[in-house]
Amino acid sequence: MKIVILLVSFLLEGIISNFVPINGFLAPLFTLVALIMICPLFSESTDYYKYAFFTGLAYDLFYTDTIIFHAIIFCFMAFIIMRLNIVLSDNFINALITVSVCILMYRVLTYGLLVFINNMSFEVLTLINSILKSLILNLIYGMILFVVIRKLKRKGKYHY
Repeated sequence: MKIVILLVSFLLEGIISNFVPINGFLAPLFTLVALIMICPLFSESTDYYKYAFFTGLAYDLFYTDTIIFHAIIFCFMAFIIMRLNIVLSDNFINALITVSVCILMYRVLTYGLLVFINNMSFEVLTLINSILKSLILNLIYGMILFVVIRKLKRKGKYHY
């Protein structure tokens, strides 16, 4: 089930990004949101890091022209997600808080690395705009994914 959720989110992100312009109002990060939502389903943290690494590697290969960049970032984000799940309980509001914090950190981290390697110039408004665009759509997707995972767990179709 974890693979299905990641795969659907990964493909949905590609489909949505074809219809939404790059500088548009919404910026999908469904793969990262899926990683956040499936974290409580793992009993072993090493398995979760493997999922994060290979998802980031696939993200690099299919959506960006970088190699290992997102694989490392997704592993770092998995570490942050694991720490947040230890501190916060597994409920709807805390899941949305985790999504918000992780999207904020992901955008700041990737933007900072792109500025560091001189691929972009630093502008605070561009960073804030990027974060706000990411939060709107991804919080909605996080809500939907949280409800779907909860319903699957309650019906007993998913045992972890």
